[in-house]
Amino acid sequence: MKSFKYSILTMLVLFSASSCKKYIDVNTNPNAPVTADASALLPPIQAGMARGVWYDSRYIGQYAQVWGSATANNIWDEEGYSPASDSNGEMWRTVYFSLGQNITLLWQDAIPKKKWDYVAVGYALRAWGWQTGGDLYDHMIVKEAFDPTRLTFDYDDGSVVYAEVVKDCQLALNYMNLAIKTDNLIVSPTLAKGDYMYYGDRSKWIKFIYAILAQNALHQSNKATFNADNVKKYADSSFVSNADNASVECKGSQSGDSNFWGPSRGNIGPYKQSDFIVRLLDGRIFTGSATQDTTLDPRIKQLISQSKDKVYRGVIGTNGDPNATDANTLIPFLFGNGVTTYPTTAPYAQRYIYNDNSRGVLMTYGEVQFFKAEALYKKGDQAGAYAAYINGVNASLDFVSNPPQATALTGTKQAISTAAISAYMSGPCVKQSAATLTIADIMQQKFISLFVWGSLEAWADERRYNYDTNIFQGFSKPGTLYPDNGGKQVYVVRPRYNSEYIWNVPALKSFGALDPDYHTKKPWFILP
Repeated sequence: MKSFKYSILTMLVLFSASSCKKYIDVNTNPNAPVTADASALLPPIQAGMARGVWYDSRYIGQYAQVWGSATANNIWDEEGYSPASDSNGEMWRTVYFSLGQNITLLWQDAIPKKKWDYVAVGYALRAWGWQTGGDLYDHMIVKEAFDPTRLTFDYDDGSVVYAEVVKDCQLALNYMNLAIKTDNLIVSPTLAKGDYMYYGDRSKWIKFIYAILAQNALHQSNKATFNADNVKKYADSSFVSNADNASVECKGSQSGDSNFWGPSRGNIGPYKQSDFIVRLLDGRIFTGSATQDTTLDPRIKQLISQSKDKVYRGVIGTNGDPNATDANTLIPFLFGNGVTTYPTTAPYAQRYIYNDNSRGVLMTYGEVQFFKAEALYKKGDQAGAYAAYINGVNASLDFVSNPPQATALTGTKQAISTAAISAYMSGPCVKQSAATLTIADIMQQKFISLFVWGSLEAWADERRYNYDTNIFQGFSKPGTLYPDNGGKQVYVVRPRYNSEYIWNVPALKSFGALDPDYHTKKPWFILP
């Protein structure tokens, strides 16, 4: 830092004051515009959202036992962390860099030009960032965030982060309603220029904002102030089908613009499907049977892979791959069992979200229905909870059957037959009455619906219930926990190493983030 300061001072000596004004104006870049159109800023912001979720899902998915490593005693399977590393710090980068000042720049263009829908989208994405980041990190920098005059920043606790979500959502709704009132358009061609989530559809943006509010309200389920009616209210104003799902377009033309889980990127190869998801999909958890029945859930062939002996197996905690010589637990199915080239025939061309051009999923209608089901169950409204639960299961089946991708490559559109869906809904894995519904039914069907893309939400659920295996009946506490854990399970992610543990150490020390077992501290949102 000193060498930079002295070089500037040296230049000031060499040039006169007028020369400095002409040639060394640090506020003007002669090679690029100082401001940018909002439509040019929004696409990389949205791409950054998907990137943040994708990259950190690799590690969070191991915490949540969505998948695991084929190698025994992997540190993430042990619910540990990687010291002096940015691993599992991508969402931090997303909130403060990918969104960060880019949203501020977006507003600098949008507000003077009265592009109220862009202003609204900026607040919606800020809210999404605070909600997602708050669930992972708990303590975050909110009040002093994006202040260019500061080099170090003080942290705020989770209550402040959660309140910021609500505030930004309300501002987003206010500005979006102002945009609609101004020109009476639901689909805005101006917003559509830069919007790769909803292509200018303001009504879907409003639904997404309400989905964030529903998630925010639900995640406070352990608080004395929890309000199930608010969750229901927000959910009812949110998505009404999978057509409303929040997702980001992936072109799939080459690795750089391809879906993270697609074959061109090959990111999912090191991860093996968990024993938890296998036993949910083969019916053993729901039926109590010791025998695998691969006919019960029609999603099983779309989501996970078989061994060569036609048995589905998954990794268990820190034990490693139970059948490593057979590559039986590879995700996705496309590249298991000797498949090495990209198939173009049905049903492989529509294998869930494993295509290069599958959209990057952020939130779904099914997920929101499970928000509502859980909240109403807690309230004691069994009938309302059951209706939402059935909606959630149906939505998940539809989501898997009609993958969120661009144009299907070949084959029929629907990957799962209507008859198979009907059989599942009337079978033993789905409760047939409100009276028999349990919270475990809701949470475990939600876990299936989140498979691959929703690891962050799955982990939030498990933590809210303190990893209760009466609710998450297939979750197995790791046989070996990371040494720094002191026998405790993981509850928070450490802030990003290279921005915080290098430059902001005193602030971290103020709330115990330097402690070896900091990642086992329970975050604000799950505490009473």
